[in-house]
Formats: sequence, C-alpha cells, structure tokens
Amino acid sequence: MTNTKVMILDELTKLTNDYHAVMLRRAALNVGVKHLKTQECHEVLNAFTKEHPEFKIYQLADNPTASLFCSAFVSDNESLPVADEARV
Repeated sequence: MTNTKVMILDELTKLTNDYHAVMLRRAALNVGVKHLKTQECHEVLNAFTKEHPEFKIYQLADNPTASLFCSAFVSDNESLPVADEARV
C-alpha cells in the first residue's frame, strides 16, 4: 500500500474515534488528497474494515453518478438502521 493510502487509512482511524460514520473523501481531504481511483478507494476501505471489523462500508445512493471516492463512507454497525443500508 502506498504512503498516500496509509495516510488516508490512518486518518480514517482517527476520525472514527470521534464519529460513528466517516466519508472516505473527508479523510482524504484532511491529508491533502483530492481524488483516488476506484481501485484505490476499494483498497483503502477494505484495509480499514479488516483492521476494524466493527465498521462496514456504505455508499450514498442520492446521486447514482457520484464516484466511489465522493460517495463511500464507513460506519459502525449500530449507527445506521438496517432498512437504510446500501452496502458496497
């Protein structure tokens, strides 16, 4: 995993200490990354959920044309109602 992805992974970990749900884009912007390719998004998100199995990956469904970078987030298992789940 590249240094950039490791920095984003670390930032996701820090943010999830304070919040129940964190957008991938927010974590990336916090470390100065403005965009990731779809494959890179999958790598970061999968690595995060391996380290933190209490979190799941979700994608916002309000804009179906939005990239994974702009619409993906991680959330702990208790913070979203099951009926609203839109798992990636």
